[in-house]
Amino acid sequence: MFSRLTALAGLGGASLPFELGEQQPCHFGSWQHYRGTARADGAPVSVWRLAAPSKSDARLEAGRHGVKRLRMTRHPGVLGFKDSLEVEEKGEAVLYLVTEPVTPLAEVLRGMAGTDREQYLGMGLSSVVGALSFLANDCALIHGAVSMAAVVVTQTLDWKLAHFDLVSEHQFASQYDLPLAAAAWLLPAQYKAGEVAKGDWQAVKDGPAWAVDAWGLGCLMQEVYSGAPLARTEDLRNTDRIPKDLLPHYQRLLASQPARRLNPRAILEAGVLRNRLAEAASFLESLAIKDTMEKDAFFKKLPGLLPSIPTLVAQRKLLPMLASAIEFGGAPPAALTTLLAIGKTLPEEEQTKQVVPILTKLFASSDRGIRRGLLENIASYGPALPDKVVEDQIYNNVAAGFTDANPYLRELTLKSMAVLGPKLSQKTLTQSLLKHLAKLQVDEEASIRANTTVLLGNLAPNLSEATCKKVLLNAFTRALRDGFPPARVAGLKAIVATDKYHGPEDAATRVLPAVGPLCVDAVHEVRASALACVQHFTKVLVEHNKVLERQAAAMAESEGAGAASRGGAAAPGSSGGASLLNSFGWAVSNLGLGRGGAPDAAAKPAAAAAPPAAAAAAAAAASAQAPAPAAAGAAVSRGGSGAPAAPAAAAAGNGWDNEDDGWEDMDSGNAELEARQRLTKLGMGGSGAAASRTRPTAAAAPAAARPAAVAPAPAAAAAKQGGGEGWGDDDDGPHSDLRTT
Repeated sequence: MFSRLTALAGLGGASLPFELGEQQPCHFGSWQHYRGTARADGAPVSVWRLAAPSKSDARLEAGRHGVKRLRMTRHPGVLGFKDSLEVEEKGEAVLYLVTEPVTPLAEVLRGMAGTDREQYLGMGLSSVVGALSFLANDCALIHGAVSMAAVVVTQTLDWKLAHFDLVSEHQFASQYDLPLAAAAWLLPAQYKAGEVAKGDWQAVKDGPAWAVDAWGLGCLMQEVYSGAPLARTEDLRNTDRIPKDLLPHYQRLLASQPARRLNPRAILEAGVLRNRLAEAASFLESLAIKDTMEKDAFFKKLPGLLPSIPTLVAQRKLLPMLASAIEFGGAPPAALTTLLAIGKTLPEEEQTKQVVPILTKLFASSDRGIRRGLLENIASYGPALPDKVVEDQIYNNVAAGFTDANPYLRELTLKSMAVLGPKLSQKTLTQSLLKHLAKLQVDEEASIRANTTVLLGNLAPNLSEATCKKVLLNAFTRALRDGFPPARVAGLKAIVATDKYHGPEDAATRVLPAVGPLCVDAVHEVRASALACVQHFTKVLVEHNKVLERQAAAMAESEGAGAASRGGAAAPGSSGGASLLNSFGWAVSNLGLGRGGAPDAAAKPAAAAAPPAAAAAAAAAASAQAPAPAAAGAAVSRGGSGAPAAPAAAAAGNGWDNEDDGWEDMDSGNAELEARQRLTKLGMGGSGAAASRTRPTAAAAPAAARPAAVAPAPAAAAAKQGGGEGWGDDDDGPHSDLRTT
C-alpha cells in the first residue's frame, strides 16, 4: 500500500520526513494545508493533513482514494505529488500528503486587479482546461469537484488542479464503486451539476465523460472573473464579468442537459483564452523545439510585451523560465535584456536570491553578446551583488574585458568598475585593478583615457590613504598632459575632488606647477577647470600659512615670557632680530639656530644691520670657502619656505609608467616622499648646523667670511625668482646666486 505506518507522539513529530510550518487556508473538505520543508534537502513543500477519529472514517477513505489517484496522475496542469504518510497521533488516524509548494488560488487573485488580472486569468484557466481535457478525453475520468477551492497556484504562478478525492471512472460498474456517489457530500450544493445533485448516476454514466466537470469549469469561471466564491447556483446567470469572447463557451458549459455541455478541448481549440501572456509562457515552455529564427523574433519583441504582462507574473513565472533558457543555451543573448528588465523590478533581497546566481554563471560566458548585455545593465543589478560573490566569482571574468580587442567592451568594462570596484578587497584593488587602469590611461581610445581618470577619482575613497598618496597625483598629472581636452578636464577635476590626499607641500610643489600652464589652454573648459583648481589650492596654501603664523606667534610669545623671567632686559641687537622675524617669519630664526638650538648672539646684530646686497656677497664668499656646506645651504634656500622642491626623480618619472605594477610599486617605499622629508629636515635644522660649522668665532669677522645661512631671506628670494618651483629649472641650482649677481 502507498501509505506507511509510523507511531508518533504528536503533530509534526521528529519521525516525519518534513517539518510543518505556517498553516494556509484550505476550503476543500476536512483537509488542512501547511507550508513545509523537506528534511532531506530543505526544499519547500506543501503538506496536506487529514485527521479522523478512526481509520474507517468516510473522510479518511475519500482522502486515501484522492492521494492514490493524485500519485498515479502526471500532467502539467495537475498538482505534483511527492510523498504520503499515514500515522496515528493522539488517538486519531492522520493522513499526510506532501506535494510541490502551492498557494490557494483565492489568495493569489486577491493581490491582482485590472488588465493584469484579466491576462493572468486567461493563462491560468488554460492550464486547468488542459488538465480537465486530459482527464476526460485521455483517461475517461471525472474529477467531480472542480471549483476555485480545487485549484492551487505554484511558486511560478501556474494553476494546478488538486483534490482528487472524488475522481471516478466514467464507465463505472455500479454506483457503489463510484467515489463521486460515495462522497458527494464533500462538494457544496452550488457546485453540483443537475444529475449529481439528483443522484442520477445513470445519467452521469450515459452522458459524456466531461459533462460533470464542464459544469464545474463554468462555476470556476464565474468565481475567478467575479472575484468571489460562488454563493448559490443562481449566481451562474450573472454574466457581466465574463469576457465577451468567452461568454458563448461559458453558457454551453452550463447547459442543463449533460450531452449538450461543451467539451473542454473545444475551448482550447477555439483559442478564446489565448493572450500575449499565455503565448509568451507557451513559447518559453517549448523553447527547445523552436528554431533560431523563431527565437530571435520572439525575444526581439518580448521587451515590448513586458508592460502588458502582470509584474508578479513576470517576476515569478517568466523570470525563472528566461534564466533557465539563457543558462542552458536555449535563448539568444537578446533574452538577457528582458531578464535584467524583470530583475530590476524585484526588491534587492529577491534579486540576490533569484537573479544573482544566474548572473554569476553568465559572467563566465565567452559570448560577447551576453557580456555586453551584462555590462550595459550593471547599474540596475550591480548593487544587489554580494561583495564576496563579486570578489570570488565575478571580478576575474569581468577583468578579461580590460584587454578586449573591442573598444566598446573595454569601455563598458571600465565603467562597470564604478559599481563593482567598491565591492573589491584592498588587495584586488591595488594588485589588479590599478594595474589595468594604469594601462587604460594610455589606451588608444581617447574616451577610455578620460574615463579612466574619472573612475580613479571615484574609487579614491575605497583605496587606502597610502595608496592614494602614491598613485593619485601621478595619475592625474599624467592626464593633464593628455592631448584630449576632456581627459585634461577630468584630471583637473579629479585633483580637486581628491584634495584631502594632497597636502600643502604637494599643492605648492606639484599641483600648482602642473596646473599653471593649463590656465592658458586653448580650450575654454580646460582653462576654467584649471583656474578653479588654482584658486582651490591657493586657498589651501593660504589656510596653511595662517596655521604656521599662529604657531609662530605662539612660539614667540613663549620665548618672550622666558626671556623676561631670565633678566627682563633686551639683549643687544634684539630689535633687529624682531624686525627680521616680522619680515620673514620663523624661517629666519630656524636658519639662525645652531645645532643645539641656541641663537648666535654675536652674529645676529651684524646680520640684522647688513643690507641685502652685502648678505648676498657674504653668501657667495661662504660658498667659495666651504663648497660642501654651501651646497647644502643652497638646497635649503630652495626649500627655505618649508616646502622643498620635488626631487629630480619625480620630475623625470613618477612610477606611473612601470608595467610591473600600477602607477608604482604598492609594496615599496615612496622615494619621492623620503627625499622630500630629508630636504625638510635640512631646511628646519640641518642648515643651521652647517652654518655654525663655518661661522667665524669672532663677532667682528669680515662680512665676506660669514656663511650664507646668516642671511637666508635674500638668498631664498633670489632662488624663488630664478628657479620657480624647483622642477628642473637651469637657474635653480647650487650656484644660482652667483649667476644672478
